[in-house]
Amino acid sequence: MFRTEKMTPKDFPFAVQLANTMDWNMAESDFEFMTKLEPDGCFVLFQAEEPLGIATCISYGKMGWFGNLAVEEEHRKEGAGTTLVKHAIEYLIGKGVEIVGLYAYRHLVRFYEKIGFKPYDDFVVLNGRPLLSKPQKTLREASKKDIQSLIDFDRRCLGWDRKQLLESILLEKGNVCYFSIEKGEIKGFIAAKVYEKMAEIGPLVCRDEDFAVELAKTMLCRLRSLDVYVYAPEKGKAFPNTLLDAGVKADFLVTRMFLGPVVAQSCVYLPESLERG
Repeated sequence: MFRTEKMTPKDFPFAVQLANTMDWNMAESDFEFMTKLEPDGCFVLFQAEEPLGIATCISYGKMGWFGNLAVEEEHRKEGAGTTLVKHAIEYLIGKGVEIVGLYAYRHLVRFYEKIGFKPYDDFVVLNGRPLLSKPQKTLREASKKDIQSLIDFDRRCLGWDRKQLLESILLEKGNVCYFSIEKGEIKGFIAAKVYEKMAEIGPLVCRDEDFAVELAKTMLCRLRSLDVYVYAPEKGKAFPNTLLDAGVKADFLVTRMFLGPVVAQSCVYLPESLERG
């Protein structure tokens, strides 16, 4: 009989060990960050006293995002994964969420379809060290006083409230964010989480594809000494090709899926992460 409990700090070592059997390269700080953002939305699955799996999710008002799912290999055919996903969905619905999104590895698309998720589009996961060395267009680097304006712009574009997530990223020392203002209005922004030797680029929110490309080039130029990870929509090829031209290589595809009605989000060029949308 499975039992699902809220993840606490004592579960972090198990979560890291299990996640990294899947080559996710995660640390306890990653789960600390998730439980800070959504304290009741990170779960551990037990059978008796033995932990078998983990799952994370986050709510943004009427939108929710399902993130990490990992189950011990010997229990993957026993319904453990389905139990965790359904538990997370019930939690999000209880928070008022009406639409749940996720990024699925291609071999798991059918698994999520059985639970009710529908494929929407594909994203390509890119990784590498950028080759850009020339400065791009002059863009403003965000400071603390700009954060609320960026959060408001993000909310208008997406219809979600990612205030807590964006504040956590933009206020963290060492992270980077560029944006531009045109006629008194924010035109778009890009952020990156920067670690010792690598960086994860996203979100990039913008209403103009040409300007989104300029934002991406500026960030790649800034991070050219680091190993970067980027998640870009594959449709149309133009935007991923810009990243490929900068020396970042395509690794694999994931499928964005939704449970519930979907509103197209053409202004999202790069998600914040696969775990949080």
